[in-house]
Amino acid sequence: MKILNTNDVAIKRAAILVVGPSGIGKTTLVKDLPEKETLIISMESGLLCLQGTNYPVVEVRTKDELNEICSFLQTSKLYKYIFIDSLTEMGQMILAELKQDPKLADPKNSFLLWGKYAELVTAYVKFFRDLDANVIMTCLEGSGEDGLEKICTFNIPGASIKDNIKSWLDICLVYKIFQNDQKEKIRRLVTSQEEHSLAKDRSGKLRPYEPPNLKDIFNKILKGENK
Repeated sequence: MKILNTNDVAIKRAAILVVGPSGIGKTTLVKDLPEKETLIISMESGLLCLQGTNYPVVEVRTKDELNEICSFLQTSKLYKYIFIDSLTEMGQMILAELKQDPKLADPKNSFLLWGKYAELVTAYVKFFRDLDANVIMTCLEGSGEDGLEKICTFNIPGASIKDNIKSWLDICLVYKIFQNDQKEKIRRLVTSQEEHSLAKDRSGKLRPYEPPNLKDIFNKILKGENK
């Protein structure tokens, strides 16, 4: 057994979750990454914004197709970045397929249905998180209620997934549009939980509000550049 010092353990990759409302430009963020080094896993029909680019894309519409790309990524070293769009669609797809099983579709077996669903989504998210590559996952932002108070949440089926998804990842970025002093709209990625309940930066290398450039974000996390 070899005991290392924390200073000797290099951080070579990162997994990031980007959450935001529909249409804000989460998918467009992939344009900051090099085309030849980036694989897009598309689970929704939302690639119109990438017209004119030349990124390799795998379209996933079924759980079998999802398993196929996971098997490929287990051994492939072709891509430095894996962009998964989106966890919202992935969760909905898995839930819809599970409901095709008459046994699981029976309302009396809802506990079994949601248990199986949570097991599968947890396994997929952790699989992507642990890949030997830089991983970006997108998710729609939703809303819920905590008593009488409205709260922001992850728009993905399953209460247990909503509650746990943030804890599985080191970096959660919330994509927001703000207005500056000149009344101009500016886009920023919120990284601090003090600024947004869904945000998280365990690296400690990001400012509370970062310009929406994924390449710069990865450079800061992995190399400590331009904090």
